[in-house]
Amino acid sequence: MVEDSGLVALEIRETLEGLGYQVVGEAKTGKQAVELAGRTQPDIVLMDIILQGDMDGIEAADRIYSLYNTPVIYLTSHSDDSTLKRALKTNAFGYILKPFNDRELYSNIEMTLHKHRVMKNVEPEEVVDSTLNFVSDAIISIDNDGSVTRINPAAEALTGWSREETIGRDFFSVFDLERDKIEEVMISLRKESGDKKSLLSWIDGLKFLSKNGKKTDVALNIGFVPGSKWRDDEYFILLVPGDSIINLSSRESKLEKYYRLVTDAIHEPVFLIDSSMKIIIYNKAFGAFSGLMGVSQRDFDKPVYDVLPNSVFGGKYDLIESFRTGSTFVRERTLNTGEGNRYLTIESIPISDSSGVTHIAVIVTDYTFRTDMENRTRILSENVEEYSRNMEEIADLCTKIKEPLSHIRRISELNKSFYSRDVLKSCNEIGDILFDIDMMWLKYENIKKFFEYKTESLIHNESEKRIDRLKET
Repeated sequence: MVEDSGLVALEIRETLEGLGYQVVGEAKTGKQAVELAGRTQPDIVLMDIILQGDMDGIEAADRIYSLYNTPVIYLTSHSDDSTLKRALKTNAFGYILKPFNDRELYSNIEMTLHKHRVMKNVEPEEVVDSTLNFVSDAIISIDNDGSVTRINPAAEALTGWSREETIGRDFFSVFDLERDKIEEVMISLRKESGDKKSLLSWIDGLKFLSKNGKKTDVALNIGFVPGSKWRDDEYFILLVPGDSIINLSSRESKLEKYYRLVTDAIHEPVFLIDSSMKIIIYNKAFGAFSGLMGVSQRDFDKPVYDVLPNSVFGGKYDLIESFRTGSTFVRERTLNTGEGNRYLTIESIPISDSSGVTHIAVIVTDYTFRTDMENRTRILSENVEEYSRNMEEIADLCTKIKEPLSHIRRISELNKSFYSRDVLKSCNEIGDILFDIDMMWLKYENIKKFFEYKTESLIHNESEKRIDRLKET
């Protein structure tokens, strides 16, 4: 809350707390407001426009939204056209004139919070962190300078180093790894990314330092994710302890042992082909999937283009091109089985070392279940969306009505005539109606969220059932 009058601030605080909100901080100047918003990270800011100091509320609100993406509601007694126009040019979510009633304040806050939730996309950083937390493999990510940007729980358990102890620190120093050897690979991956070549590279024969001072054999699989306008380049490093590789069959190369470990941990059908175009590794899910295609696993010693349907997985020259260019291919294909069509995404990922592409990993994603579920819910979703658009238009109209209504109410309060009292009474009645509409809108949004949650849950449950069936097979 930003208010330079102590008495008014106290009154607003009591009102907010009475409505069930928590006031995390109070500021009297624009500069204080920006600093406080950064420190406390509130869900919303109530901002008076006229403040002490060089920075007024409008400038402070603009900075707060730009820096922290925090929504701001103007709460002020100033209603002249120039101030209003200047305020509305910023990213303000609301404009309430003093004096105000509790219901008006409550509805504006709730509507602002809802609008901001709708506008705010899920942060990719949060998605990545959430995903890494559920991965059983030890993964650490670093930036171009080698500073640790993420470490998942599996990596914390393996190394003994916690997130708090590693984030922002130099990866090579913390784990005592060979900087020159790893940075050479990082530079190579970054250069190749522009040509859309392999973004994965394997390094073995390393030792890393655990927190307890123990040196452990480790292999690294390094993946490079190019940055964008909003995100820096990032390297994701999978740590494979030496004992995980040594315990596997001695007839396989270290690299193939590692890939067998990885493929067995993946629920989707996956297989790996070498330069002879033959399948050398596949997981249980692909073994089951090959039966669905009518393909015998006894034929896997033949070139893959003579075994698997070319219309789905590509032919001989497609594979030659993948090995030659090192490019990743993603194709959507339809597989006709005796039980109906299966809708698939086929992703071919080249895997390289210093000599070039050595293997190609193929991942099969079956999204048939999702297509079916989408078809079942499409009509219902279209009806909900149409109703939602109508409701949103009504909500927008209500928002537009509130501003001129506040001006009329303010003028009527200043004019003590009998006619003005009638106008003020009518304004209050209209305000009550708008409040009721806002509350209905918020209730509708909760119902809509419940519907969307149920739809997503249904799709997710079908996905889990499909994976369980593959596991059982």
